Amino acid sequence: MQWSTVVGYGVGHGLALSLLFTAAVFAGAAISRDFLLDDYPPAIRHRYGKPRSTRGHRVATLFGVFVWGICGLPLMTAAMVGLDGALANGVEFLPAAVCAALMFATLTAWDLIVLDWIILAGLRPRLLVLPGTEGMAEYRDLRFHLHAALKGSPLILVVGLLAGGTTALIH
Repeated sequence: MQWSTVVGYGVGHGLALSLLFTAAVFAGAAISRDFLLDDYPPAIRHRYGKPRSTRGHRVATLFGVFVWGICGLPLMTAAMVGLDGALANGVEFLPAAVCAALMFATLTAWDLIVLDWIILAGLRPRLLVLPGTEGMAEYRDLRFHLHAALKGSPLILVVGLLAGGTTALIH
């Protein structure tokens, strides 16, 4: 087994997904700044004082369809097809599961470090700051973002197992 190939495909496709995810976040915020309202710290949501708008709900739905359906699934498929050709015995359950888990882990780490910590907490571009919450210290709450990332991390295993199982059934 060539684990470096599996890791390369997982991280490489994960980085591609991360870049598309980042573009989608900024595009979504340009259309409706409140589309990720539930991802902000409670104090920021409280000061903002409004529920997510109807437009924000629509943008959040389109964001999910774009990231997972239009980008995520095709990239996952491309990674599995590429692995099938790159591995001597073709792709089997374990390499597929590891590759898929690495894709999702890469996206999770990118979201935490680049989007949440560097961009949102550090740079705080106006586009991602909710109106009326400018200058709030809670934007710099790195622990809040870490906790949110850790809460979602079990999905890394789920994605890996589902992709590995699906690939094994198809192969």
